[in-house]
Amino acid sequence: MGYPAGLHDDGPVARLAGYRAYLVALGLIWVLPAALLLLLYLTLPDYNASGQCEGIGWGCTLTPADGIAFLALLAAPFLFVLGLLVCAVIFFVRYVRR
Repeated sequence: MGYPAGLHDDGPVARLAGYRAYLVALGLIWVLPAALLLLLYLTLPDYNASGQCEGIGWGCTLTPADGIAFLALLAAPFLFVLGLLVCAVIFFVRYVRR
């Protein structure tokens, strides 16, 4: 998309378009899993239907809601690093194309 000589669109829409790849990547890697985990945590029961004791260890098991919170705790560092790596790859590809 070229503009005539001397005419550039440096408005907020053009600046946002420059960040679109980053926003899409981080939306898929950080926002979507966070929203899904929050939705599951809020909708899953906070008790065990089988009557088994709640907790970790000694024959007890996590409730479904606590299991989602535990999954989020385990996944968060990996998703954070993955998001940073994807942003670095996007930056590198865009830098090489220039």
